[in-house]
Amino acid sequence: MADRERELAELRARVAVARARGAAGLPELVEALHRWAGALLGDPVRAVEEEAALAECVDAARTLARERPEYRPGLAAALYRQSLSTGVRGERARALPVARESVDLYRKLADEDGPLFGPPLAAALENLANQLAGTGARAAAVAAVREAVALRRAATHWQPGTESAAELASALADLGIALGEDGQHAEAVDAAREAVAGYRALGGGSDPHLVAYWAALLSLAQELAHTGQHRERDGLLPEIAATRRHAAHRHPELTAHLDATLHRAGYRIGPDGLIVPAVPADRPGPPPADGAPMDGAPVDGVVEEALRRIAEGAARGHASARRGAYGAAVGEFRAAVELARGLPGGGARERAALAAVLHDLGLVLGWAERPGEAIGVLEESAAIRRALVAADGGRTAPLLAECLDTLGTRLAALGRHREALAATREAVELQRAAADRSGAPEQLRDLARTTNNLSIRWADAGRHRKALEASRLAVASYRAAPSEAEEHLVGLVHALTNLALREARLRRTAPVPALVREAVELLDRPVRFPPGGQRRQLAQSFTWLAWYLRRHGEPEAAALAERAAGGSAR
Repeated sequence: MADRERELAELRARVAVARARGAAGLPELVEALHRWAGALLGDPVRAVEEEAALAECVDAARTLARERPEYRPGLAAALYRQSLSTGVRGERARALPVARESVDLYRKLADEDGPLFGPPLAAALENLANQLAGTGARAAAVAAVREAVALRRAATHWQPGTESAAELASALADLGIALGEDGQHAEAVDAAREAVAGYRALGGGSDPHLVAYWAALLSLAQELAHTGQHRERDGLLPEIAATRRHAAHRHPELTAHLDATLHRAGYRIGPDGLIVPAVPADRPGPPPADGAPMDGAPVDGVVEEALRRIAEGAARGHASARRGAYGAAVGEFRAAVELARGLPGGGARERAALAAVLHDLGLVLGWAERPGEAIGVLEESAAIRRALVAADGGRTAPLLAECLDTLGTRLAALGRHREALAATREAVELQRAAADRSGAPEQLRDLARTTNNLSIRWADAGRHRKALEASRLAVASYRAAPSEAEEHLVGLVHALTNLALREARLRRTAPVPALVREAVELLDRPVRFPPGGQRRQLAQSFTWLAWYLRRHGEPEAAALAERAAGGSAR
């Protein structure tokens, strides 16, 4: 820890020296900022510091490149790093235009200087593909990775060697993933096979390509399952298990990451140490219980049995999501949706069951960072629930509100802020009407949660006074229905932190320290956060608040926020 702090202090000192030289020190400033941001990469407590360093680096490089074109590669590299970092934080919509600018600049440099800029252009294209996929633009992501693969292939001819071969294997693995996400599973298998073959030619399960090889094997297994090639997939599972054990032994700090990736892909480690599918492909739900209705049994009995299986599948899906096994959860909910679609009768109960599992599938797709796939699922759920509300006189309006609120969150993740705001506003109106009718504490808490999300939607749209008003209402609603339930405490922490951000955004510093203290006091309890990246989001909020409070002469509150940021990031 002391060595790291010394390194960061030295890098900050270099930045300060370069800044002091003004225009004459711009080349040194760009290099120093680039190195400083690189040292901060991946540290959630210093995310704001890293973001500021990268923004300054891009601005300095842009100024330098305008006057001296030979410094354009430095600008392209700074843009690439800024987009990469922004995307890692989950802000894909913000990362996308920066990624495009980086690609455009590298493309011009490659046109002028030939193959020299092929590899950095390929890296910029791979980053662009990641940002496109994160915003739901799957086809565009595939096109970007295809171009990157072509550039990597060319590099292996004019600059043969281990490094170029590894980069080609990595690009092919990315192409397989992008094709799979776009539904082109047959071609995805071909790309994934070539990636695995490339890594095997480099020694397969040996450093420095060990983890990348494991990920390529896992991707190939997924695509083989998608195309029905289960025997070949099953043949890969022992090698995937052995490679995972080797990787965990060589890099124990990556064990949690390896297992989280495994769970997201829909696999688990069995008691014998082998890897098996979390949801077997030929068994989407539990087999019918003894005495279950067979063909020719009364329809009511068939419906009851199907509803039971749907409920059990949904319970398994929620259990997987709580463990962070999002891939397995998606598989469970997809199976439950298929069962619900096959329900005979088509009455209100059957349609309500389908709407419920569609909504849950949309939830876990978002938690698995696949918001683009969640939109259609949630829109279908909302349409069913809207029809049910019209038929039952508004009795089930809170369920429609819940679905619209989730839809708003997923739309916002794709940068579709106007649609997200409309969906969340309707959800709040429905929840407010339900709370006014019943006055039940549960309804007030649902209203508080949805109103807090509305505050975020207003802020996304740049309407900060509206965001502040909604955030104050959210906190007031939580306080009007006190509870010791974890879900309530987690919601109140988010609402208090969000209100602190909203007050600070409008330069209303006075209320911020008290809001931070209240939120930190709640966090000091044994509060467990639900899935969906809420800890990471909270850590980023506290990091920014710590910076803001220290800047505005509140060191004690800043220290509390820093402590909370570190705890929330774990």
